[in-house]
Amino acid sequence: MLIYSHDTFGLGHLRRCLKISQTLKEAYPDLSLLLVTGSPQVHRFQLPPGIDYIKLPAVRKTADEEYEPRSMGTSFQRAFRMRSQLLLETVKEYRPHVLLVDHSPLGMKGEMLAALDWLKGHRRETVTILGLRDVIDEPDKTIAAWNSQGVFQALRSYYDNIWIYGSPRVFDPTIAYAFPDDIKNKTKFIGYITEPQKSIQAPNNHDGGKFVVVTIGGGDGAGEAVVGTFLEMLKEHRSDIDFDSLIITGPFVSNELWRRFRREERGLPTKIRKFVTHTRPYLLRSHLVISTGGYNTTTEILSYAKRALIIPRMLYRNEQYLRASRLAELGFLTLMSPESLTSGKLYTAIQELLASPDEPLSRARAEKIIELEGNKKLLELCDKIFVNLSSNKENVE
Repeated sequence: MLIYSHDTFGLGHLRRCLKISQTLKEAYPDLSLLLVTGSPQVHRFQLPPGIDYIKLPAVRKTADEEYEPRSMGTSFQRAFRMRSQLLLETVKEYRPHVLLVDHSPLGMKGEMLAALDWLKGHRRETVTILGLRDVIDEPDKTIAAWNSQGVFQALRSYYDNIWIYGSPRVFDPTIAYAFPDDIKNKTKFIGYITEPQKSIQAPNNHDGGKFVVVTIGGGDGAGEAVVGTFLEMLKEHRSDIDFDSLIITGPFVSNELWRRFRREERGLPTKIRKFVTHTRPYLLRSHLVISTGGYNTTTEILSYAKRALIIPRMLYRNEQYLRASRLAELGFLTLMSPESLTSGKLYTAIQELLASPDEPLSRARAEKIIELEGNKKLLELCDKIFVNLSSNKENVE
């Protein structure tokens, strides 16, 4: 099995693919699994035995559909050619039985097209899957982009299955993005992708009182708005703060902001870290999580937190706002617009949430109204694929 993750912004795509990889390896120890990723942070994560990765030259998104090399001193065009050629050669040599493409049907700027074309012409037995997160962007914008880029035709031509990592109760892409009937017929909702059950640990005990976690995902964007405002709030209301806190900036926060945050942290009732392998232990201990609204961060909040205040990052697209506003409508969390965010409003919201006896996320999990069985449904679908592949191989032999 080959999993492709373009990874041009943040850590969400990589984290989701690693959760999927670990889930599959726990269920199928003999599965050979190769991850192809553009994330410059993949080396920070410990991969289970039987999983390896190929690192594509890293690029970063600078605007909607615009990119540049993250660190390599060359043009984007050259980096793109290198990535596309690596993908093609990997597919040719690895010859996967199953290809899972994360989020981007064509790859970054179409970099997967050559590999998809090769599979269609030379290895039609490969089962191809597109895994989509629940929300992509504003419906009108997404439909227009997909039409202009030929995405709907690619979904017909290249993909056997489309899996949506989410719940239609929260957001239904097949309706929002006007999936034609033939594409809708090969689309399945599998629920949110969470940590594999074997990796879930009991929460560490937290000495003292209330504990607040602040996280901005991978750290691409929102550092100033969320972390900067939180530190300003701690400073202004220092004598009234009755909770401890941990700030996780993500590894992509700029060096300038990181140094500034470290200076401002001194003397305040908080600790700051750039990177943690898993946020789960901290979310389990927390009384409140304050975060941006990316897919992976939100999924972990839905899985482990008691209460959440989401301040969506609205950079290049409105994905985070659409997801957070819908979850707020359902009563799962509190939404605060970054445009109206001030240290005073943040302090008031924190105090109100910490004072409330209601734990809406705990309640939603207990009542099973959040669909968090994506890993289980993923395995059920993969099991059918693997059985069919084995059966076809036996018939050929």
